[in-house]
Amino acid sequence: MLELKNVIKTYRTKSGIVNALDGVSLSFPSSGLVFISGKSGCGKTTLLNVIGGLDGIDGGEIYIQDKNFSTFSAGEYDSYRNTLVGFVFQEYNLLAEYTVEYNIKIAMELQGVPVDEEAFEKLLKDMEIEALRNRKPSELSGGQRQRVAIARALVKQPRIIMADEPTGALDSVTGMQVLDTLKKLSEEKLVIVVSHDAEFAEKYADRIIYLVDGKVVDDITFTEKELDSNVNEMENAVIVKEGADLSEQEKDVLAKAVKDCKKIELTKKFSFRDKRATGEVATEALSPIALKKSKMKFRSAAYLGVKSLTVKPIRLVLTILISAFAFAVFGLFDTIANFSTQTCLAYRLKETGTSMVATADYIVDDNSKDQYSVKVSDKTLGLLSGKTGGVVKGIFNFRDNTTGSVWYTHAITELANSSMVIGRRYYSDSMNGFIEFDEAKEINKNGAFKNFNYTLSVGRYPKAPDEEMFKEGVYEVAISSYLADSIFYYLDGKKLNEKEVKNYKDLLDCTLSVQQATYKIVGIIHCGKIPAKYETIKSSTPYNAKLATLLDDYDSYINATAHKCFFVAKGFCEKIKEKNNTANIFYAGNASRTISLEDKTSRQVVGYVYNSGDYDANNILLFNRTYPTDGKIVLADNHVLVHCANLEGLFSKELSALTDTTTKNQIRTLLRGLERASKDVAREDFNKAIKLLGKTDLDSVPVTVSMRSEKTGKSSSHEVKIVGCYFNVDTNRYTSSYQFKLMMNTSLMDALSIYSGQGDYSHILFSNQSVSKGTDAIVDYLTRGKGLALSWYCNPALTIIQENEPMIRQAADLFLYVSLALAVFSIFMLYNYISMSIANKRRSVGVLRGLGAGGKDVFRTFLCESVLIGLINGVLANGLSALGCLLVNTYIMETMNIPIAFALFGIRQVLIILGVSLLTAIVSSALPIIKISKKKPVELIRRS
Repeated sequence: MLELKNVIKTYRTKSGIVNALDGVSLSFPSSGLVFISGKSGCGKTTLLNVIGGLDGIDGGEIYIQDKNFSTFSAGEYDSYRNTLVGFVFQEYNLLAEYTVEYNIKIAMELQGVPVDEEAFEKLLKDMEIEALRNRKPSELSGGQRQRVAIARALVKQPRIIMADEPTGALDSVTGMQVLDTLKKLSEEKLVIVVSHDAEFAEKYADRIIYLVDGKVVDDITFTEKELDSNVNEMENAVIVKEGADLSEQEKDVLAKAVKDCKKIELTKKFSFRDKRATGEVATEALSPIALKKSKMKFRSAAYLGVKSLTVKPIRLVLTILISAFAFAVFGLFDTIANFSTQTCLAYRLKETGTSMVATADYIVDDNSKDQYSVKVSDKTLGLLSGKTGGVVKGIFNFRDNTTGSVWYTHAITELANSSMVIGRRYYSDSMNGFIEFDEAKEINKNGAFKNFNYTLSVGRYPKAPDEEMFKEGVYEVAISSYLADSIFYYLDGKKLNEKEVKNYKDLLDCTLSVQQATYKIVGIIHCGKIPAKYETIKSSTPYNAKLATLLDDYDSYINATAHKCFFVAKGFCEKIKEKNNTANIFYAGNASRTISLEDKTSRQVVGYVYNSGDYDANNILLFNRTYPTDGKIVLADNHVLVHCANLEGLFSKELSALTDTTTKNQIRTLLRGLERASKDVAREDFNKAIKLLGKTDLDSVPVTVSMRSEKTGKSSSHEVKIVGCYFNVDTNRYTSSYQFKLMMNTSLMDALSIYSGQGDYSHILFSNQSVSKGTDAIVDYLTRGKGLALSWYCNPALTIIQENEPMIRQAADLFLYVSLALAVFSIFMLYNYISMSIANKRRSVGVLRGLGAGGKDVFRTFLCESVLIGLINGVLANGLSALGCLLVNTYIMETMNIPIAFALFGIRQVLIILGVSLLTAIVSSALPIIKISKKKPVELIRRS
């Protein structure tokens, strides 16, 4: 069963090398109770430890089932203890955190077999601990703990039971009970007991091995012999049957024993224990048992880990609180350090939860990084619809934005002269443009809009303008309930179109005048509730900084939604555009392009008109040049036209040279009247002015258009020819002689790196689905290129972002360093606690290893504990960090009157905090466990 050959075990001490075992050779049978006895320090426990695989040897060989220990790996040692050996430790070594029942069942758990509950109950009953199953070890007496330890050794049915001083801390009665149990077990198993109690050893042992200074000095085997008479002479004693009738001969033997001073022992048994030197141990044919690797379930490992948290709860709570707070501050600082305009925009878009309008203020050219005030095209709307997965509509504005400002609104004539003051900050007396909906495809029969939270509540949806509408000059529109309320507010009981209006139905068929055009109201559309935070604007609240911020925010909101728009039929905008013959103008907002005239003077180019043959030749005046087209003018690549308002500036050299004041004034009058004249009059006045200037033979005016590159800072020039002027194409006018608008074809615009994707829409309306699903695509569009390409409903918010972003960027590095320092501190706190906690559980690790748990099981057990601590720390830190961001944002918005959430706690911070917490927990447990796992189990138990 078990054999030792010349086993040597040494220890290094301050005094030198100590031979704990010095050439020990022993053989053990498969059953019997073997005592290892001797004085303290003789090597008894060391011998037990090397036999049990708790410690290694420095020489010799140990065989178990004919397998040499020296060939065992660390895992095979664990499997050996798990399969064949049941330990009863001197100090019990029960796991203090767990109940009696779990302390016993864990041995079966490690074997990977289910517990036989019936056999388990019998074991508890046999060990007289049935009533103690739910108690902790600290609630047991010494004898009860020892019986629990024996039960733990027995429950996995080992072939060898090893007990180290099982009676050392027990009273005599309890000690006898324990030894009686071990004696009974030895009938079927090999039981090896280390004990210094000679009396118990003499009484219970089948064999006693005596050690002195690590050497076997005596090896005695006890055998039970039958008594063949009433008086039996032994070498040093006489055994007498108690109560026997002695013969005369037996009396003489007894008398002689008394005379020789021999020990006389009385016995009721019919046998006695004979002892002799142990001879050769007979070999037995035992069926080999395959070694089992420990198979602790994850659930059990997690349970052990969770229970470990209860050992020092106060220290654990304090550590997690401090660490979580530091991690939370790190998360807060990280949000600020990683602040970006895109993140703020995405947050604000998601926060609204309703459809919003983004305004196309200017577009950044990708090549020159130049900025142009433009309108959005149908192509862009289609691209955004595809990217956002929703519906995106443009808001048509038939007048162009000549000022470059974000909002361009049109006054409603009937409301313009109101004297109302209270509430004027809330209600509007203007409109912002037209929104087209296809009634047949986009509006349900009940009046609900399919992709927007709009409802046609009163009246009907407008019809597309026909010839009769154009003839009458009255176009059908539907207005929002907000504009309807504004009408009621501004009229203040007065009549509209000589008609009393008290409710929405009264407004039907009433007309409103906007920019010299008339619109008939045929329906009222509810566009959703206006946020309640703006309600205070209705009152006469004294003006203050906080109200000013709210007003700016409200103005941007109300101007960007559909509340201030006229709803029109599909095709309305195209027909209006044809009627007004309007042009798409590209405005140069940064004066990066100039025009150099013949006299070398330079003028700022403020706009470009795209010409592709779409404009009537009757609106273009040429200098002695005709184009052979069918009523359309198509410009050559190097030919441009100037707006008629720029003619006076173009011929400033010639005008200055004229000495006849009358002629000079006549020319100026003719040129200045071109914009307001009819086509025929304009052509006649143009020819008169050219003739008076002496330019009758002028073929064209050569000029140079210069472009400054934003990338290189250098300028490039393109030679072009001004071949005439245009008028009545767009309604915007620049009277300054230093500001020019040019009409050219797309080839020349491309050569000048001018954005030519102009469209018809000044605003963009996103459906609810677009905002909810396509936020990233929207933000990407709003922020593409250099800086903000577009702005949306919260324009003052964007201004604040832009104003504060440099300051935040400057502070970002400081926040980053501080947050990293806090993160390091948190990591140190967590690492220190977990690593120290595991180091303090060396005994538990040693006990688990002694029971047969493999290194993976031990690692998994403590990893579960550490991961749980990391999760608790991460979740708590995330909660605190999110709360901190909320408080910071509340302070910024409520106290500082800045309506922007700068500290945006998001998935980045969640993942970083949780990830670092878990990584710290794993590393904190892995390093000490790996280090501890390399130790022999006996070292962990002994040094703890």
